[in-house]
Amino acid sequence: MKKVFKLRDLDCANCAAKMEAAIQKIHGVEHASVNFMTQKLTIEASESDFEQVLSEAEKAMRRVEPGCVLVK
Repeated sequence: MKKVFKLRDLDCANCAAKMEAAIQKIHGVEHASVNFMTQKLTIEASESDFEQVLSEAEKAMRRVEPGCVLVK
């Protein structure tokens, strides 16, 4: 399953790269990308694991960029 989410208040490309690296390390993530220019997060994971992956991704995002918000 692949989903794209809008990000709000992502301040720099370096933070986007750090977020992407952290999210890709989450168990169950097949692929993840954070695009600073479009302010979008793309996550690919199995449908059965997706809610858990998304929850872990939000935690990883807050560690890197506390002000960044995932718009569902």
